[in-house]
Amino acid sequence: MSTKAPSAQTSTLKEPSHYSVLCVDDEANILSSLKRMFGLVGYKVTTAESGAQALEILAKQKFDVIVSDMRMPNMDGAQFFEAVRSRWPDTVRILLTGYSDTTSAIAAVNQGEIYRYLSKPWVDDELCATVKSALEFAELKLERERLLDLTRQQNAELEQKVEERTAHLSEANAKLKGSYVSSIKAFSNLLDLRKPNLLVHSRKVAFLSMQMAKLAGFEEKQVQEVFIAGLLHDIGKIGMSDRVLRTNIAELPVSDLELYKSHPTLGAKCLIALDDMTDVAAMIRAHHERFDGKGFPDGLEGDKIPMGGRIISIVETYEELLTGDVTKAPLDKDKAQKTIANLSGKYFCPEVTKLFLKALEMKKASDSTGV
Repeated sequence: MSTKAPSAQTSTLKEPSHYSVLCVDDEANILSSLKRMFGLVGYKVTTAESGAQALEILAKQKFDVIVSDMRMPNMDGAQFFEAVRSRWPDTVRILLTGYSDTTSAIAAVNQGEIYRYLSKPWVDDELCATVKSALEFAELKLERERLLDLTRQQNAELEQKVEERTAHLSEANAKLKGSYVSSIKAFSNLLDLRKPNLLVHSRKVAFLSMQMAKLAGFEEKQVQEVFIAGLLHDIGKIGMSDRVLRTNIAELPVSDLELYKSHPTLGAKCLIALDDMTDVAAMIRAHHERFDGKGFPDGLEGDKIPMGGRIISIVETYEELLTGDVTKAPLDKDKAQKTIANLSGKYFCPEVTKLFLKALEMKKASDSTGV
């Protein structure tokens, strides 16, 4: 049962009437409350009094989100969501539980791969916000799949050209490499869906990191991987709330700061399943590690931090100092550079700090001559 009336919501999603929600509970008054609440928001709402009835409805109609109770006769929420996951895996699943049963909640997470679970009595604002977040998550997932399909299609087309034109194998391989980089850039545009300046920031990090990798004597393939990792280092932020993304890092409350600290891990998980992205994923996971071992998410120290991760870390911090993301006010280039130098051996690898300062001097010289 709800405890507070829902407030008006703003959203970058389509109109609420575009989305359908299925509510499952064996108590009629609960279903009535859920239907009224989601109906006021504007969603299309369907109710079911049992897991079995809900499965029958799902066989005939597509839903974007399912909100189900945990404790129901014959088929509980965990069992119901396990069945849903196997037949309709793209439908986002949210669990409501009216009692403190951690074992059952864990079962629902493991068996049904639920998006989130909330306790009864719920707070309308929280439940509505969770559904909205779930829909945003689903939309981003669809966009990711679309971009991945586009990448596969482009690669398949290029591979076909290689097979058809073996006499021009070298030229075809060069095109394939160019398409791969272009596809990665397209994938990075997911950042633009959440916060446009994330993509601008990522491009700056990618290009300066690439210059440092060249100065370090990396092979061509490694230079390309550093560039890609720099471009996608913040991809784990796409699932975070607008509140976290729009708040200065130095001003985040503890709970949001912990969520923010999860983005290197989330970003690595997004890429680890893709071909040839293992090293890129490792750099992304490590880009907030500190040389003294006090970073996150793994507390790696010194040379245990991948070199690419050490490079991206120092470049990202420099860019964030210029924009004021990690300080209360932006720093000019000279102050930002001095700050980085002063943190050498603590936050940053001394070897990488020297590379960074050299890369900045080369960039200044290039900018001054217009080359």
